[in-house]
Amino acid sequence: MTETTNDFFIPLDQAQVSLVAAVLHRAAQDCRAVDAPGIPADDRSVVTLGRMAARWAAIAEREEHCDVVNVHGERLYNVSLTLEEWYQVRAALSEYAARLTRTPGNPPSTHENRKQATRALLLVDRITEVITSG
Repeated sequence: MTETTNDFFIPLDQAQVSLVAAVLHRAAQDCRAVDAPGIPADDRSVVTLGRMAARWAAIAEREEHCDVVNVHGERLYNVSLTLEEWYQVRAALSEYAARLTRTPGNPPSTHENRKQATRALLLVDRITEVITSG
């Protein structure tokens, strides 16, 4: 986990990549994200939920924008994002976890929701650790 040219590299397993891709996709849909007009799609200086969702879909579905290694039979995706992009991922995961554990009227969440929220928050902690120690 090193930092070069303002990018932070974080290895993630397939379940973590799928979680981030799904959370960002939903966040982009919920806010009806559209691309920034007049800015090339490969310009990473502009961070939007729509672009982040598309990037993570490419990582999850086609293994693009990352290095994939096989460690002890497990596929790890070495994902490189800027600090701002990781902040967006953290924010989306945190909001997802909050939504899973908070429902109208505040009835107790199901066990599966709590498990998913825990997975999201553990990933938030991991991202925070990497970007603050970099």
